[in-house]
Amino acid sequence: MRKKILPATKRALPRPFTFEWGKGQVVEEASVKVQLNGHSWEPTVQLLRFEDGSETLRFCVFHGKQFSRMPLLINPDELSALMAAASRQPGLLKHLQRALATLSR
Repeated sequence: MRKKILPATKRALPRPFTFEWGKGQVVEEASVKVQLNGHSWEPTVQLLRFEDGSETLRFCVFHGKQFSRMPLLINPDELSALMAAASRQPGLLKHLQRALATLSR
């Protein structure tokens, strides 16, 4: 029962999203693939840019290219790998650094 953390599936960017309260584009994305006991999933963080220019982060899960409507459950090793992947995306990095800065106050 050994868990592996691997590079994730590449998904095209930008790509559209739509919510009841607005729509826009997924402009940046970072994810890692986790494999355990024949199952795999991809913890993901996305930078969503709405049509009005506002931005928000979405933490979610994919199974390959399929978005999963389930909560993100992530252990410390997976979170570290996901944050390392996110640090290579300038917009994600900016928002995550701003959020993490509040922890040291």
